[in-house]
Amino acid sequence: MKFRTTRAGLSSLLICMFVFTLLFTSTPAVAGENVNNVYLEGVMQFIKSRYNYELGEGQLLEGSVKGMFEQLDDYSEFYTQEDAKQYLEAVDGNYEGIGIVLSKDQNYIVITKIFPASPAETAGLLGGDKIVTINKKNVIGSTIDEVSSLIRGERGTLVTLGVMRNGSNTVLEISAKREGIKLNPVNGEIREGIGYISIDSFNSNTNEFLIKVLKEMDTAKVYKLILDLRDNTGGEVGQAVAVARHFVPVGTITTLKFRAGDDIVYSSSLVKARYQIAVLVNKNTASASEILGGAIQDSKTGMLIGTKTYGKARVQSVVPLLTPEAYNKYSRQFNDLTVDANDLVLHHDIEPSDDEILGWAKITTGTYLTPAGRFIDGIGLQPDIAVEDPGLANGIEVRNISILNKTSKPTLNSSDINVYNAEKILTAGGYAVDKPDLNLDIKTWEAIKKFQIDNKLYPSGVLDFATQELFNKQRQNMLVKFDRQYAKAVEYLN
Repeated sequence: MKFRTTRAGLSSLLICMFVFTLLFTSTPAVAGENVNNVYLEGVMQFIKSRYNYELGEGQLLEGSVKGMFEQLDDYSEFYTQEDAKQYLEAVDGNYEGIGIVLSKDQNYIVITKIFPASPAETAGLLGGDKIVTINKKNVIGSTIDEVSSLIRGERGTLVTLGVMRNGSNTVLEISAKREGIKLNPVNGEIREGIGYISIDSFNSNTNEFLIKVLKEMDTAKVYKLILDLRDNTGGEVGQAVAVARHFVPVGTITTLKFRAGDDIVYSSSLVKARYQIAVLVNKNTASASEILGGAIQDSKTGMLIGTKTYGKARVQSVVPLLTPEAYNKYSRQFNDLTVDANDLVLHHDIEPSDDEILGWAKITTGTYLTPAGRFIDGIGLQPDIAVEDPGLANGIEVRNISILNKTSKPTLNSSDINVYNAEKILTAGGYAVDKPDLNLDIKTWEAIKKFQIDNKLYPSGVLDFATQELFNKQRQNMLVKFDRQYAKAVEYLN
């Protein structure tokens, strides 16, 4: 992984998890430390001389460092460069690819979402396409991770997907040019005069996409909002703070406290709260989500509805660590060097190469407080209105059913994302269909016909736009019926 940073932006990524410069100080060793160092070297020599199989020097070193971090709290760990790449991409929300979301459908990987204006959309890929080959390589039976890694690649390069569409066995080959892709963790809808906004995570794009959703709400003059933070396990502190500034009036949002360094206080300058807010939370609402939820609760800007949150008020730093060779090389030049590779850039204008980075350390460096000074670690946020988590409707989690988008009219033997969501609604409503998937088979066709008859439509079995609109209304009715937390939020706002 290319070590990338700038002096201006090096320490700007704050996650809960929290990214800034980690200060491993280079202090003279005392006698006891020398004994420990000699002992550890002895253990490594013992392994190399007695272990029956091949073992590289780097493996022992990585194992030693990893072991140190495993002795810390549950949130601290050491990443190899490859592990760090995946972790940081997830936190950052940016990668190089073609802009699609994938799911597993039996033996196939299927495209379930196309990002607007993405290379995939421009190339002509569609939701429901089954991926058969990637650059001529057969990927039937592969995992989502395996297919994702083949599709991603260097910006400006081409990737060719062989796909099967609408139940046909004919393979279409479609090429797309990889570009920089931004993951959108924000979903917004207007539901019967109330704005619904779910935030899946706080990556570096969260506030950018939230602003777009809020503009749509403002244009429609919708000022009652349900903010769904259920199952949002956190992310960047800075993004959680930026989101809070849209809702929390003048005052403190959170205070970060560190063992080394000064405290950081984040505040809002919003003169007056613009929205009436209900915040949905559950046991998986954690970390940066609790910063936002705690700020809304303490400022009395909105009500928290649901179950007690996770209770993680610890802040992490994620930093690159120099290899021993690089550390020795640069420490001969600079007396103030630490194993934190960031120091070379910050203080000496030197960017280490990839082979000079051993891996990345994620370590707990601080804690945070809510505006009222509450430390919720291991305690969580108690909801203002306690409502048990929603149950299942005939095995379906209703709150995770997406709206039918009325961009296609699937018919018998079609493969389409609208079929998947329609089948979820049919199953939840007690209609006879097989396990929801993307395929409109004969059983689903018959169930759609029955649904159309029940709703006084012509029974064609086709998911035409009028039928999709009725499915969306049925979805809304089910949300109120089966998601009691959501229903309570609607009741509170009305």
